[in-house]
Amino acid sequence: MTGFLGGCLLIGFNELLKLATVVLMPAGEDHFESLSNIQRFFLPVAGSLLILSMIKLCKPNRRSVGVAHVIQRLALNRGRLPASSLALQFFTALTALASGFSVGREGPAVHIGAGVGSQLGQRLKLPDNTLTTLAGCGVATAIAVSFNTPLAGVVFAMEVIVRRYNLVSFIPVMAASVIASLMTQYFYDSEPTFVIPPISMNSMSEFFLAALMALAIGLLAASFIKLQTSIASARKGRIVLPVLSAGLLMGLAGVIAPDLMGMGYDTISDLLNESNYSLPFLLILLFGKMLLTPLMTGLGIPGGIIGPTLFIGAVTGSVFSILGDTVLGIPNINGSFQALLGMVAMMAATLQAPLVALVTVLELTRNPHVIMPAMFVIVIACLISGRFFANRGIFDQQLIVGGLNFDPSPLHQTLSQAGVASLMSSNFAHCQHIPSTKELEKLKYENIEWLLYPNTNNILISSAHTAIKPEASRPVVIQATLYEALDQMNRQSLDALPVVSLEKSSRKICGVITRRDVESYYLDKLHLPDSELEKRI
Repeated sequence: MTGFLGGCLLIGFNELLKLATVVLMPAGEDHFESLSNIQRFFLPVAGSLLILSMIKLCKPNRRSVGVAHVIQRLALNRGRLPASSLALQFFTALTALASGFSVGREGPAVHIGAGVGSQLGQRLKLPDNTLTTLAGCGVATAIAVSFNTPLAGVVFAMEVIVRRYNLVSFIPVMAASVIASLMTQYFYDSEPTFVIPPISMNSMSEFFLAALMALAIGLLAASFIKLQTSIASARKGRIVLPVLSAGLLMGLAGVIAPDLMGMGYDTISDLLNESNYSLPFLLILLFGKMLLTPLMTGLGIPGGIIGPTLFIGAVTGSVFSILGDTVLGIPNINGSFQALLGMVAMMAATLQAPLVALVTVLELTRNPHVIMPAMFVIVIACLISGRFFANRGIFDQQLIVGGLNFDPSPLHQTLSQAGVASLMSSNFAHCQHIPSTKELEKLKYENIEWLLYPNTNNILISSAHTAIKPEASRPVVIQATLYEALDQMNRQSLDALPVVSLEKSSRKICGVITRRDVESYYLDKLHLPDSELEKRI
């Protein structure tokens, strides 16, 4: 269902974007150079005004959008993505892309897809531990629709968003990606976003050139991350002036270099098919995109960075192919091959997601011979950007700059994968008074384990195995994860909690969850002996 609904919404997003660009640019999508200077200046300015008005219509706590927002909500908010943020991302990203801002569509697509999965789970009142998996299904849907690469969608969802590999999560995410890909191929065709001819390395000298290029891309990726996060940090949550400034800057850039407007997919396709661009023009594209995309996203334009990183990587590869020919004297350099390696290296180094980049290039080229050279440049670029400059990937760096430096503990990760409904005991009875010894014997014969007493505010709970005074307890909802239940037990200094349904008007008691249930589940997952109980919990 997530793959189908997310696929419908994202295909609709793409069609609306095509319609908007056809109305604005009869020459076709991304052909902003066909517009006049006046049109290229005022289009981003008008877009920034429209984006600003839409942001102002939303409540301040519902204005966050993008991939980093999705990761934050999955880690800290039980996978609950608000519908209002999803709608804001849809329309503001559509406006930004149609207005020619130097941003990508994949980031907004990830938020839209994840939001569809999360909203579906919330509407069906599914347990919280399933919302992350459903959001991952939506993320895989987004990448599958954006690039027509179903396997890359699965790997991106698991490596960048969900951040855990297990069968329970992997199978649904894969199913959603397949459904979305089938829909994409039905509405469009089976070709990926970039049609790449069969390309290969012409000589071993190109390996040396690729190594130099990967070193440069590691530096570019680190600079890209630093610039984007620094601008976002300096903005300090302000909206009006930064968004208007972004519109003016993009308008000026559009007048000077119209090829820097939009996603730049047409330029990437040209470079992959070995079009002859001059070195000065490529350098303008490279440094212009390196400056504009971090500026736009850092100033609050709701667009993505994946497409621009592919653009930067492809241009860098083409620059080095020209330098290899003119400066190093390497004969018969395949410019398309270097552009392709540049794309995969820049994507991996910026996201710090090497497997995503490798699978993406494999699906785009459908050529297994590119795997080894792609791995070679990925290793170099990721080491330079990630280890030498201590980057954790642009989305994590955005969260760190925003004061959300979180690393979920093994306990948090394990207990968040299961809900209280899977372990709670349903053997309870309602009592009006503390039972006598004879009444307790009868309850135990009926296999009753817990006694619940009426109370105006909380629920009083005690064990049926002993007539102790009941303790007041705030219940936990049946959609909660085991980690949330354990956290509530710790805050209330209790060893058991009643579980209630989600309806606030007439909450029905569904069962009882105990600390021992949670501990046993955790130890079973870790395969630890009982002697480790006190050390781990």
